[in-house]
Amino acid sequence: MKKTPIISLLFCLLLTSCSKPTDIFSSYEEAQSALISLNTALSAQPNSQVTQLSNEQLPFTDAYLERRHAIYQQLMQMQLSAEQTNQVNYLVIAERFPERYFAWPAQTNVLANMLTMAKNDAQYKNIEQWLRFVKSQLEAAEQSNLKLNKVEHSYLKKYVQQAINRTNTPVELNAALSELNNYLADYKPRGSIGLSGLANGSQWYQSKLNYFANAVLSPLEWLSRIDSKFKSMQSQKQQTTVEASNASQLTTLLLTDSKIAGLDWLTGYTLLPLRANASQLEPADELLYMAMMETDLGVHYHAWTLSQARLNLLKRLNISEEEATLLVEDILFYPGQAFSFAPQLLN
Repeated sequence: MKKTPIISLLFCLLLTSCSKPTDIFSSYEEAQSALISLNTALSAQPNSQVTQLSNEQLPFTDAYLERRHAIYQQLMQMQLSAEQTNQVNYLVIAERFPERYFAWPAQTNVLANMLTMAKNDAQYKNIEQWLRFVKSQLEAAEQSNLKLNKVEHSYLKKYVQQAINRTNTPVELNAALSELNNYLADYKPRGSIGLSGLANGSQWYQSKLNYFANAVLSPLEWLSRIDSKFKSMQSQKQQTTVEASNASQLTTLLLTDSKIAGLDWLTGYTLLPLRANASQLEPADELLYMAMMETDLGVHYHAWTLSQARLNLLKRLNISEEEATLLVEDILFYPGQAFSFAPQLLN
């Protein structure tokens, strides 16, 4: 099951056959549909028409990356809005960074999604090969000083162990699952939980800040603005209660407004900066996103630990430790997304 971004879910509260690489898309919407189909294993959509698993849909394999790149290149040739162009540029820049080494993103249960689509032995064989690909990519990543953080590592171990223990898991996958399980059991995650702990991670994080905030400022410049904003809010003596658990109340809603439909599975296929700009924040929401942005910088730039991140959120917000943990995981899995509100809160 995909771990839905809390940032995207909060927007809901604030507002009410796979194509071939040679296809020529006549519109942005056609390209978006192709990406949604391609990413089905990463982000299964309700009412999806995808009923089988193709080689291209195996995340971060060569076939997947080639297909995705071809779609991006066609999008770059289209006449798009400024917001759509910004997202395409952001996604193309992201191709430079080490995402491909982590073929099973920890915020989504890719295997479970795949098994809902696989219909025959040939497709189970593809999944078996993909599980071995996940392991080989993690091994290659270690050689380049790229490792999972401990939260990602914990989630992947859980997914694999769940599949091993599930009685309806195809027997064809048993050997590959066992190999991956043994590898993860001996795996030593990196010390830093944020992107700064990865090679080129600081540059990757900066690209996310630039896109979501729609401005080019360094983390320290953003932190200065956040500090000034907090001082202003404290001088107003605002008393605010934030319930992080409220974010899960509307999990069935999708942000599918055609005017702001996006291309990135990690943002729920919406243009988060545009969505944020269209929303009107209550004082409680302002405080929440301020705390999220501050903690985002702490985790991904200043290399805060999990405990430091939780303590900061507990200091800023009237929430429980469990809610603080959920928010920290959201920050880990979706770096920079909170900065979609930066233009509204920090300019």
